[in-house]
Amino acid sequence: MNPMIFRVILPIIVVAFAAHRGYYIKKHTRPDAETVKEREEGTASKIASLLAMLALIATAIFAIIPSWLDWAALPFANWLRWTGVVIALLGFALLQWAQITLGRSWSDTPRMMNEQTHVTSGPYHFVRHPIYTAFLLILGSTLLVSANWLIGLSWLGMTLLEISSRIQYEENLMIEFFGDQYREYMKTTGRIFPKFL
Repeated sequence: MNPMIFRVILPIIVVAFAAHRGYYIKKHTRPDAETVKEREEGTASKIASLLAMLALIATAIFAIIPSWLDWAALPFANWLRWTGVVIALLGFALLQWAQITLGRSWSDTPRMMNEQTHVTSGPYHFVRHPIYTAFLLILGSTLLVSANWLIGLSWLGMTLLEISSRIQYEENLMIEFFGDQYREYMKTTGRIFPKFL
């Protein structure tokens, strides 16, 4: 199969991810006045932003002039690259499921809002941060789809930096506001992936 298809699929994944985030931020973000406590952006977020810029530029080059990135190419078979596409689709399905489940408790930034509830249904029954799991699946899939370590590791590095910073803050916040209820929840769920006995 002609790898040209992956030059089309890769930017579609990235644009679809950005469009999904943009839609939820525009349509479902609650006013700042409802915020009780919010995370300030730290060094990890700033480094993640730089990696995101590198990843975006590399993705654009891959789509337009892929030969410029031949030095970072990986010898992945087409079946492995299609596996990346399937992983991305699973990530989008999980992302949508998690955001619908959260409802009014969803926020684009880690914060505690007035009347926020502790959601434990849907994917939250198994994982404490399924939205971040979805981010890893979607943006991590770029490594397989592109068969390019520069693109894949830039997206993956950005995602890992950002979500590790967010998770630490969010879990401390949930413990602060929900106390033992959240501590008990932590015992039966995994952070990113389901906890197996």
